[in-house]
Amino acid sequence: MANGTVWIYLSYGLAFLGREEIAETLSKTVVTEILGVFAAYAVKALLENLSKNNIWPDKPGGDADRDC
Repeated sequence: MANGTVWIYLSYGLAFLGREEIAETLSKTVVTEILGVFAAYAVKALLENLSKNNIWPDKPGGDADRDC
């Protein structure tokens, strides 16, 4: 994430220096990278929460351990 943030600022510097085409390509790549990292983290967190908060049959406290 830190690299992506630095790259965004560097793309503004490139645009200022007259290299708009390179800056535009770099910005698109960086935004894709940042969104990819965010999406991967969100999926990981979702799966961890589902696993932690679900009652699995092989997990202590699962269906076999319930008093019905």
